[in-house]
Amino acid sequence: MDDDAFSDGAFVSRLQKLLAMLASEQPGEAEAARRKLLEHLAGQRLSLTDVAQRLGSGAPRASFTQGTREMTLERQLHIARVARQEVEADAQRALLRIAELQRALQDASMEVARVLSRQARLRLAAGCGWLLAVVVGALGMAQYRHMQGVAQGAAIVAADQPMLRPGTAGEGNEAALQLAPGERYGTVLVQDLAIRLSPSEDATVRAFLNRGMRVVVQQQVRVGLQSWLLIRSVTGDGWVRSAAVLH
Repeated sequence: MDDDAFSDGAFVSRLQKLLAMLASEQPGEAEAARRKLLEHLAGQRLSLTDVAQRLGSGAPRASFTQGTREMTLERQLHIARVARQEVEADAQRALLRIAELQRALQDASMEVARVLSRQARLRLAAGCGWLLAVVVGALGMAQYRHMQGVAQGAAIVAADQPMLRPGTAGEGNEAALQLAPGERYGTVLVQDLAIRLSPSEDATVRAFLNRGMRVVVQQQVRVGLQSWLLIRSVTGDGWVRSAAVLH
């Protein structure tokens, strides 16, 4: 047995590491450590008995203490490296999770924007529909009131003025208003209806008719947005607005 082996720091450090590995909870690791320990001792022509004697004698205690301290520092460094790696892995997982949450938030924001856009279009369509319904209703009411006014005027005329027949006597020369083919009778609905020489508001006025007078409608034409009637009356022929004559 070589007594100088236990004075070699490298030998003692290696010896301490292998002895520590013998305490491993893994059977395979402990067995491998035992074989390496025997090989390490055999290189110095030592045995486990020699190690036990030296430990019992206390001679190499200082070297063992130093080796133990070095092993403890290396273990602490290893634990610190493992802890740092775990922290880095946790940080990487946290970054990946944050990126996933950001994508989910972006998708949710886009979906909310699409929903709001659809709701805005629906509100606009509903508003347009409501406005159209109001306009149509107003036009219908105006048309109804206009027809009601025309009907009331016709009823007043019928009540105030007896119906003249062809060939019968009437006021003035109305008895001479005989119908020709394609003609029809009409009744003036307004007072002082102007008879014009042509179907235009700017045409010359040749006479005026009183409300309730009987006329003969010869022709109806449309000029622009207005409808005109060519009539024959006791005051002569001419053009009047279609809405002013019940025909």
